[in-house]
Amino acid sequence: MDPKAITAHSNADLKRILDVLKISYWLTDIDFILLDVNDTFLEYAGASRTNLIGRDVRTLISTEEIQMVEQHIELLKKGRKSVQFELYVYGARNREKIPVLFHLSLNTDEKGSPTSVNILLMDISEQKRMRDELEKEKRMLQSILFGIRDCVSIFDIDGRYMFGSTESSTLHGGRTRPLLPLAAKGPVELELSVEGHHRQFIGEIRPIYDHQGRLFAHAETLTDITDNVRLAEKERELFHFKRQKRRNELQTEMIGSGRQMQGVFDTIVRCAEVDSSVLITGETGVGKEVAARAIHSQSHRKDKPFVAVNCGALPETLLESELFGHVKGAFTGAISDRAGLFREAHEGTLFLDEIGELDMSMQVKLLRVLQERTVRPVGSDRFYPVDVRIICATNRNLAAGVQQREFRMDLYYRVAVIPLVIPPLRERSQDILRLAGHFIDKHQKKDRRNLKTLSLPAQQLLLQYHWPGNIRELENAIEHALAMSREIEITPVRLPLQIQYPEPPAPAAAHEADAAGILDGRSKRHEREHRAIMDALARHDGHLGAAAEELGISRVTLWRKRKKFG
Repeated sequence: MDPKAITAHSNADLKRILDVLKISYWLTDIDFILLDVNDTFLEYAGASRTNLIGRDVRTLISTEEIQMVEQHIELLKKGRKSVQFELYVYGARNREKIPVLFHLSLNTDEKGSPTSVNILLMDISEQKRMRDELEKEKRMLQSILFGIRDCVSIFDIDGRYMFGSTESSTLHGGRTRPLLPLAAKGPVELELSVEGHHRQFIGEIRPIYDHQGRLFAHAETLTDITDNVRLAEKERELFHFKRQKRRNELQTEMIGSGRQMQGVFDTIVRCAEVDSSVLITGETGVGKEVAARAIHSQSHRKDKPFVAVNCGALPETLLESELFGHVKGAFTGAISDRAGLFREAHEGTLFLDEIGELDMSMQVKLLRVLQERTVRPVGSDRFYPVDVRIICATNRNLAAGVQQREFRMDLYYRVAVIPLVIPPLRERSQDILRLAGHFIDKHQKKDRRNLKTLSLPAQQLLLQYHWPGNIRELENAIEHALAMSREIEITPVRLPLQIQYPEPPAPAAAHEADAAGILDGRSKRHEREHRAIMDALARHDGHLGAAAEELGISRVTLWRKRKKFG
């Protein structure tokens, strides 16, 4: 058979095989002029066989890579049977550059002389993309391992050191085993010596699995938290310093030194740090509004309005208008629009005093505002959003009112998120003289030339008195004594009569006392009052004006009482 026929037959078989494998094929002469191509390449290139046969293969290769092709061709000419390398060829679409694997091999005649060249072209775009992504992931992993401050160490399945970040060798100090047990679960705190300094770390060890789910390595991560720990300690110190500072500032507004009042101060400071509703309870005159103002002045709302309203001082219809506002013409007398106290207190604090006096219908309206954070003025169909911190106060037992169905339970829990109880003055006797001194100084501000002080007997009377009116009564008593005293020292006789001749404190079950007991108490009170009047008249030789001034009553009142007692 003709050798050329054999070669043609072999070439046809090769093309069929390569078409099945989807590998492009060129047949060139020794000068690399195309003699034949297979169907895979025609499909790949989007060209006809007629347009390709007779072309120099170098016209199908990017210009910058022709030199590399020629170098490999020279290798073939010097005796190499085949060469393989990667390069880019121009694709059919927009002549884009496509990465291919080139494999060149020589065809020879019977004498071994080269006659043609077989060139296989395998598209490696997908492989190159995957390889590039793997390389990118590798570089990213390296940047993670060696670029972060954390110490990352990789150990094999048996815990032997493989490689790690730059910090790894420093922290492990030549150790080839993990610092944490391989079975450790979750983060672990540990302290290590680094260059002679103790530092704190959060350590964690995690298993690494291959794509088939088999364990093949462990990653140990050590995060240096020393600076974070120190910063947190500094922040805690600063927080406590600020809290103590606020507490000291608070004691310039409220006076108290006993254990109960220290607890009150702590609660006020903590209330100021949050926006929760506060319910202040205590007897009349203990200073509930003072405490509410202290909470406001210590909070982040201190530069916004503090608005106070006494819920028991206004009828329901007027109170609704006061709180929520009204529009012009909403009712008789509404001659203009009114914003209402909720909107006046926007971004500030609204103090609802004597909230226990609200009737049920008003409680429902207030609850809706607290839930929705919007108000609708009386006579309006428009709602206005409000951002208000609510502080309430009462001298009633609201919890008992809830049990007796006099106060809504849902409103109670809404306003009593943080309860604050102000103790009565009789339970904080250590503060009485301090408060008295404070009020003396307060009411003498306009006249600093004749400063007055309390005599020891007067101090003793103040300490013995049970103060049913609490701090408000004490302030009134001091103001009375300052007005009645001409001397520098305030004596007992300058104090109000109820302090000079106090009644015994009412028993807890006073409302159950019988009529005879009440009459007996009145008789004793009249007797003490009679004795005080007689003593004052005796000291002033019967002079009504001087005696009345000492007793703190008018001359006419003294004349009437004198006549009453005969």
